[in-house]
Amino acid sequence: MIIIAYILTLTIGLIGALIATLPPSATNLAVVKYTSDKNLTKALHLAYGAALGEVIIAGLALAFGVLAKRIFEKHEWIQITFIVIMIAVGIYFLIKKNTENDNDSSSRPKRFINGLLLGGLNIPMFIYWTAIFSISSRYVVLDKNSPWLLIIFFLVGVFAGKFGLLYLYGKASEYMTSNFSKFKGTLNKIIGVVLIVAGAIQAIKLIID
Repeated sequence: MIIIAYILTLTIGLIGALIATLPPSATNLAVVKYTSDKNLTKALHLAYGAALGEVIIAGLALAFGVLAKRIFEKHEWIQITFIVIMIAVGIYFLIKKNTENDNDSSSRPKRFINGLLLGGLNIPMFIYWTAIFSISSRYVVLDKNSPWLLIIFFLVGVFAGKFGLLYLYGKASEYMTSNFSKFKGTLNKIIGVVLIVAGAIQAIKLIID
């Protein structure tokens, strides 16, 4: 029974991270962009950092999720700020000209830190993971009072799910860049449109709620 609980906890973390990473976000778009501009190996340094950032967010949500949710819902300006930033970055990518730049001065630690910041500063994910804990409570209780080994299994699942899907995003970008000559040239516009649409959807949800 204990073994089943550990496997279930690992699976919850894995599936939760997969669902969180699947929609377009700054993290997976950054991996796609970096793979296209540089290569997959360097993009994975960023992915490692982003996966660790997701683990940190999930861990903090485990301890302070309810409090974070209340603060986030009470102060709408936080949500509005994220929406504005998302749309602004989208517009930036739409108007940005494609330039060839083979110089890559960023080191492996810098790429890792950039990924860590992208994954760890995604504050709305506090709400997401709090919801995951609530939904999964009918199967296994995950909170700050859970056994440490259970929490570790959950966080390992989160890391594996996040990194695994980012790797697939990178592989897809690598394939598209290699086989479709126009992909790299239109990637900025694709990212811009995706971010603007995602921001608009978040704005509509905020108005409706």
